Amino acid sequence: MNRSLFVFTAAFAALTAAQTASAHIGYSGRDFGTLVIGAPTTTISNQFVSSSFGWADGTDADYGDSHRGRFFRFTLTETTTVSITASRNDGVQTGAAGIFLPGISLYSGLGHLAPNKAAHDSAQLSIDSRPAGTEGSFRALTDWSIGNDPTYNIANDPASGVLNAADLRSFTFVGYAVDGTAANFGGTEGIVGDGIANGFVTGTFANLAAGSYSIFVGGANYSAQDSEVATFPTYGISVSVQAVPEPSTYAAAMGGIVALAALVRRRRRS
Repeated sequence: MNRSLFVFTAAFAALTAAQTASAHIGYSGRDFGTLVIGAPTTTISNQFVSSSFGWADGTDADYGDSHRGRFFRFTLTETTTVSITASRNDGVQTGAAGIFLPGISLYSGLGHLAPNKAAHDSAQLSIDSRPAGTEGSFRALTDWSIGNDPTYNIANDPASGVLNAADLRSFTFVGYAVDGTAANFGGTEGIVGDGIANGFVTGTFANLAAGSYSIFVGGANYSAQDSEVATFPTYGISVSVQAVPEPSTYAAAMGGIVALAALVRRRRRS
């Protein structure tokens, strides 16, 4: 192997390892902040997911692995309708280009934040909170919960005493949007896709109450579990959010504009 290839391969392996190591539930670099109605769309485009099946796997009876997608967050200060778009972002990745199909799940609630340790599927509280034999804690279409590990007064030393106790965090399901059809996201009854498997999906979630929300974005290719479970290739994603005015607000605004225009015309004629 020539040196330049070795350096590239080593750097890419380090990048992949870092992505895997940071895959516990967290929001670093994925916080959209507080959304303001009518403000421009905000996009985060430099993220990866490890596998093309993570969202779809969370739709079946044995749950899914929360490591197989990415979590994003936003905050609302008033009742708001929010549009969320996820799309594949081909570029530096280990999976094949042009195959990733996104699924979005939206939840009320957040995972653990610093100084608490991040939640993960293999934490004892996570295991105890779900049925035996499940693949993980993640559920794409309903509520779910996940735990973390305690932190100690001296790092990694249980004998030093507990500084922050482990606990469960709950995600309350709001809704979903998924790219394609049952041909890619699987046969779980009741799922409705956008009908076009093109690597792009948008969901609009109306009248969300003030509070904090988590977005899970993962792959919607259910059958890829058979080919990717040993390697978990990465895929680039872009995620955008916008707080949009309610349809009634649009109607009222347009009505006001029409009425004003009519008044101006009458005055000009008089």
